[in-house]
Amino acid sequence: MNPLDLVLLNFKECRRRFLITAASFPDELLSWKPDKDALSVGETIRHVLLHDLSWLTICKEGRLPTDEERGHLWSKPFTTLKDEIERTTVYYDEFIHYVSTLNEVDLETTYIDWPHKPIRRALGDTLERKSYHDAVHTGQLLQYLRMLHLDRPMIWD
Repeated sequence: MNPLDLVLLNFKECRRRFLITAASFPDELLSWKPDKDALSVGETIRHVLLHDLSWLTICKEGRLPTDEERGHLWSKPFTTLKDEIERTTVYYDEFIHYVSTLNEVDLETTYIDWPHKPIRRALGDTLERKSYHDAVHTGQLLQYLRMLHLDRPMIWD
């Protein structure tokens, strides 16, 4: 397996495990959060799902999506996990397609300058950070399940 295949496998596995974890919450708990400053369950789910658009825009264009591009996605009230997934799958698919068009040389020779932070990373490093981002939020949701005394899914298959 080459490095690009591993990157794609990692994205797909992180997403699969995130969705299994997210599906453990009943829809009526999407607004629950452990304290006033934390993200709610729904906000956390939306944050991860909509960040595919942000990561794609940063990697391809070196900028964050504009408020016009993403505002309507964030302003819609949380309803169901199914609705969130249906509204955002297009961004995940576009991101995966973009990554699948790269080659191994791109991972080492293309550099990404973060538009909102003084960070410059090789594309391969940047892509790995996206997987890490999704994994961290999976852990956050697992902790929320623990706090709510709900069953946690078996994601360690």
